[in-house]
Amino acid sequence: MEKKGDQEAARKIGDPREEFDHPEDYFYSLKRVGLKLCLDKIEDFLSKFDDPQNDFEPIIVGGTNAKGSVCTALMNILDEAGFNTGLYLSPHLMDFEERIQVNGKYIEEDELWNMIDKIHPILQKIEEQDPEKRPSFFEVLTATAFLYFSEQDVDFAVLEVGMGGRLDATNVAPHKVSAVTYIGFDHSEYLGETKKEIAKEKAGIIADKNSFVTGEKDDEIREYFKNVCEERDAAFNYAFDRDYEILFDPLRLKTEPYGEIEVHGLVPWLAENALMSLKIAETLQDEGYDIREEDIKRGIEKSVFPGKMEIVKKKPRVMMDSAHNRTGFEALKQGLEGLEFNRLLAVVGILEDKDYKSMVEVLGPIVDKVYTAEPVSERKLSSEVLGEEFEKYCSAEYFEHGLEALRKAEEDWRKGDLIVITGSLYLLGDIRKKASDLEKPTLTSEEK
Repeated sequence: MEKKGDQEAARKIGDPREEFDHPEDYFYSLKRVGLKLCLDKIEDFLSKFDDPQNDFEPIIVGGTNAKGSVCTALMNILDEAGFNTGLYLSPHLMDFEERIQVNGKYIEEDELWNMIDKIHPILQKIEEQDPEKRPSFFEVLTATAFLYFSEQDVDFAVLEVGMGGRLDATNVAPHKVSAVTYIGFDHSEYLGETKKEIAKEKAGIIADKNSFVTGEKDDEIREYFKNVCEERDAAFNYAFDRDYEILFDPLRLKTEPYGEIEVHGLVPWLAENALMSLKIAETLQDEGYDIREEDIKRGIEKSVFPGKMEIVKKKPRVMMDSAHNRTGFEALKQGLEGLEFNRLLAVVGILEDKDYKSMVEVLGPIVDKVYTAEPVSERKLSSEVLGEEFEKYCSAEYFEHGLEALRKAEEDWRKGDLIVITGSLYLLGDIRKKASDLEKPTLTSEEK
């Protein structure tokens, strides 16, 4: 699957430390205009480092939404069980280093530079000899994570799929356990126009004799996953095939044999995501790994999820939510229905490759006023274009920068109102970095 567009060859880079201020600038310099999904390039690239993806036990988690929170809780469960555990996420909320973690600790900037020192000469050689074989930004970053995890002697690496599954760079790691959270509509130009087409791509991470977990509630799609597992002699596990109850104030998940498990957050789908992590951990128990009930409970209870309907300011009342596609907006709408407020003011920025019209269709009718802004990304959607779409449902003002939009929303805020910032992690991260009066994100119960 190849997106039309000219392939942009990388320019010759000398010493990356001299040419770039931060490691993330180096990685972003590897981006191409076109994108070709395949595994050949990353497999060839990893072979030049003695295939570090074979040095740990990978767990691959795909799905349209909820991957990050499921992966984070699973990492904490494995950490509680005494395993040295890597975590690979994308994208990041505030710091690029969030993407690569070991036991909840971000890779340090110097460590990331050290990784670049190792991968850059190989990339330059590929560029000189056969530029068409140069791996993409995400493939290089994935390979960097694998190399780092190998050097850190991790036992497990919990890997969040970037896009799809079958041809995603994470899928080169040989794995015994994989999971798909839920299927929704995103990246349709690559993955397909129907849920069945998208599910087919995501089912590509179900390996032969794999153990597979899903939280998909659509009977037809879940049955499809089950059939794929049967074809590949893989064990099928449904996360919600058990008695459980979701309790509130505070949010808790109640299920046997764990009793009540406290879940950080406000909305029920965070408890369901925790149940997904719990089921994956139980699958690992079935594989023979020593994970106790108390490890699972403590791992979930110490997990928090920045940007998941998170209150970041109390007066005026401001919430951040990382919804970035129609499915995410539907979940946000559902969560908002459980909250009390007078008017809903929304600061929204979306990437241009998203189906923004369908997203606005979900959120627009419940918003009293919207303040559109442009995420800090080369893929940003014009705030004017987005605002005009929202004006079919509510009044709108357009801004270039997210912080400008937030400050205007705060001026308009009245007691009892709620401001929600949503649409893109690039918008949330930029506002959070620039707004000194917002509460800092809590990463886990321990200081990272």
